[in-house]
Amino acid sequence: MNTEAGILEVVEAIYDAAMDESRWPIALEKLTRLTDSQAASFWVLDGSAQPRLPVFTSINFEQNFIAEYLKCMVPHDPTVQYLVSHPHQPIVHDGLFITEREKDRHPYYDWHGRHSDTRFRLVNQMCPAPAVQAGVALHRARRVGRYEAHDIEQFEVLHRHIERALAIGFRIGSLGTLQRCTIDLLERNPAAIVLLDEHRRVVYANRAAGSLHEQRDGVVLAATLSLLRKPDNDRLQRLLAESSALTESPHAPSAGVMRALRPSGKRPYAVLVTPMPRRYPALSTLRPAICVIITDPEAQTSLSGSRLKAVFGLTDAETQLALRLATGEDLQATAAKLRIRYGTARTRLVEIFRKTETHRQGELIRLLLTTLAMG
Repeated sequence: MNTEAGILEVVEAIYDAAMDESRWPIALEKLTRLTDSQAASFWVLDGSAQPRLPVFTSINFEQNFIAEYLKCMVPHDPTVQYLVSHPHQPIVHDGLFITEREKDRHPYYDWHGRHSDTRFRLVNQMCPAPAVQAGVALHRARRVGRYEAHDIEQFEVLHRHIERALAIGFRIGSLGTLQRCTIDLLERNPAAIVLLDEHRRVVYANRAAGSLHEQRDGVVLAATLSLLRKPDNDRLQRLLAESSALTESPHAPSAGVMRALRPSGKRPYAVLVTPMPRRYPALSTLRPAICVIITDPEAQTSLSGSRLKAVFGLTDAETQLALRLATGEDLQATAAKLRIRYGTARTRLVEIFRKTETHRQGELIRLLLTTLAMG
């Protein structure tokens, strides 16, 4: 295989590895053959006070050697020390910062030589994020000799492709991590959360939403979201239609709230319907336009009240009032159930408005439902 064909094969393997990290050993194997190296590694160096390699994939090294290196020796490695102090230097080789005589007297190379016959190193690096460096390192044995000018020149050609591939890989990996974190948070949320597209079709429902559907107590979750009682469902569908039609005008309402009665006679669900931003990547298949949050007052715990008190500084009496308002009860019914005068309830409501920086009961309920849903 000629050099040009070999470079193309390595470049293709590197892009594959950037998309699928399990393929790094294949890419490193091809890279070692092309560059007449005896070992190679893909590494990520974070910005810890003590140099650390949280990601390290290698070939042709003993596993015990790598385990000890990662556990104890990374901070003492002169190459790592040089990379940390020169994060924007794209190509690094050990001849830049240490002589062969210095290697013979250096404790790190003494340790290294007792575990591996590799002696010379050629590294490329990039900075995909603040305080993060990543790249590929090539290793040669003493018998093969140091990396010469023509080796470094060839590696510079590969560097441009490695840098581009890693940038793409880090971007995709970061988006994937954010997506997993977001889904995990949604699944842990005690409130039922349903996302619908612009045609009001369900594109996502968390575990709590599925649980409400299985209870068969007023919520029906299929291709669309509906409520069993016709008056409540008519109201829900109107709110969904309004949210779907909303523009980004600052005068458009941000959300609608309602309560939904339950066939079981238990306390009604509180339902929040709010539009979502419509700016999505061109290649995204998930395009939610509406978010619906359904809270079940029967499932609320004392933590809900604690959360309202902590976030808004409410008193116990104000918290009790706020929790009942959040379920959709009107102020007069809430006053009766709390066994307080209507005037007292109004006074407490005014104080709640002040502490939550809201001005209307609908605005307050939207805020309370959103806060309670953050469990």
